[in-house]
Amino acid sequence: MSLIRLDENYCSPGPTALCLGTFDGVHLGHQALVRACCLEAEKRSVLPAAFVFERPPAAVIHPDSPASHILTTLEEKSSLLQSLGIRNVICAPFDENISSMAYDRFFYEILLGRLKAIHLVCGFHYRFGKNALGNAEMLKELCVANGLSISVIPPVKTEKGELVSSTAIRQYLELGNRDAAEEMLGRPLLHTEDRLLGGVSYGKFK
Repeated sequence: MSLIRLDENYCSPGPTALCLGTFDGVHLGHQALVRACCLEAEKRSVLPAAFVFERPPAAVIHPDSPASHILTTLEEKSSLLQSLGIRNVICAPFDENISSMAYDRFFYEILLGRLKAIHLVCGFHYRFGKNALGNAEMLKELCVANGLSISVIPPVKTEKGELVSSTAIRQYLELGNRDAAEEMLGRPLLHTEDRLLGGVSYGKFK
């Protein structure tokens, strides 16, 4: 198991079932993606992997927004994903090169070409490519056209019917509501998340 940085020389050693997302917090919604990815990887006898950015795109594009206050560091995110069954976490910086890629180029060059995906898993609201013009439906169309299979995971909600999201978790932490945040996370708070409670030391992680 490893955290791999996607430099110009990296190419997956074999085919992958690949889950896609920001995975900030690795909350219940993210965990649903991971379960689907690992199940499909087992069916196909391929590597279960995840592709993430070093920092969530929203935090890079809007550095002064609440999205810049990430829940988990890259290393924490990688550890949580691997504890759930992901073998390789491949990360890339959200830099000018990758942020300027059209969604179809991102699919062909990164997902299909370098990461050798044969099955993709994403959330219902997944966006990708330049200006986030690609969405889950477009990704599905690309998969069908190129012989890949795909799982699009529907919304995950709490028992009270609230949509699980990193934004909602940050809001609960800012309000000091540990229980609600942990319900959406599906686990106890990590230290880096605990320090966000009540808006105290609500700092940015680089």
